Amino acid sequence: MTCSHFDAGEYRINYKAIIKCSSPKSGIESNFYLSKLSSDRAELRGNFTLKIPLDDNLTFDMNMAIKDSVGGWRDNAHLLKFPNACSTLKNLLGIEWRLFINSFGINSLNCPIAPGVYESSGYDLTAATVNSSFPKTFFYGTYKVRFHFSDKLNIAHGCSNFILEIKRPWEIE
Repeated sequence: MTCSHFDAGEYRINYKAIIKCSSPKSGIESNFYLSKLSSDRAELRGNFTLKIPLDDNLTFDMNMAIKDSVGGWRDNAHLLKFPNACSTLKNLLGIEWRLFINSFGINSLNCPIAPGVYESSGYDLTAATVNSSFPKTFFYGTYKVRFHFSDKLNIAHGCSNFILEIKRPWEIE
């Protein structure tokens, strides 16, 4: 029997949920939700409020916890920390950056993104995985992914939590 937590390969992502995390009132507040288009496609909807610019003075962190065989979360399965948050997001999303930014009504493709309230008309998360600079192979499993922004003093300025399943391309629900 093979343990899927250690198997890796080409994948597809099944987005399960977005969980609101408590964000400081002085930074980046997100109010996202998923709109399921089909069993294997989902859109990001909702809004985010920038009370500070989303710029390269911020750091972008991603912490992935993996669901273990008894249903608990093993924290810190994968940790990524990127300085220059805005430029990093732009580079990670690659050709998807334009579609992502435009879905929130932002017309400038450049960093920084000015303070304001931005509401999404719907952004196809499925396409983001395929068309971005994300790794093309990954470890299979169910993950709780925490995206976090902080400043140079490591003061938190916002976060979002996603629950997702990383599955083999041919696996169905």
